[in-house]
Amino acid sequence: MDKKARGLPPSFQLDVARSVVNGPVELGDYLDEEEITSPTKPNPQPPLEKTMVEMPRGSRREAAAQAASVAIPQVRMRPRVPVPKPTRLATSVPRKQVNMTPETLRMVDEILDYVRTYSVQKDTKASELFHALVLALYEARDYLDLSRLQPRGRWGTPTAGAFPIAIKNAIQAAMADWHNGKKG
Repeated sequence: MDKKARGLPPSFQLDVARSVVNGPVELGDYLDEEEITSPTKPNPQPPLEKTMVEMPRGSRREAAAQAASVAIPQVRMRPRVPVPKPTRLATSVPRKQVNMTPETLRMVDEILDYVRTYSVQKDTKASELFHALVLALYEARDYLDLSRLQPRGRWGTPTAGAFPIAIKNAIQAAMADWHNGKKG
């Protein structure tokens, strides 16, 4: 079996204009017009009667036949005015990304399934569950003691693996202290 040669055939040629290769390419916009007026000169307004189109009256069939037989005059559009870039909406919700290990993701799915099964709200969202967890920790933050945590260390070391567990233990102790109402 004869293998075909890879790549482009030897007869292929790519001819590109030198003006394109020597400088940046200026791509047009679909809204650009062929005739652009100077921004210092006032933009001439077309007469009002040229921009108005008479709508035929009568039945739809007559109107369609009339529209097909009458050529509508072309109306020149005004030049495009640059629009400032939209800023971020004040109503948009800021987002954070939470990276999870497969084990953590499985635990979150199980907790979410548990909440959906045993609560009245059967369509609880993951964002609502996470919001509730953050609210609980936020209320107990005055009791959170992170002074005994060991540094994470390098990836793969025992201290790196123990760091999330140490944070979890500190959070549980803070929530228990907050729930019991004692400071310390």
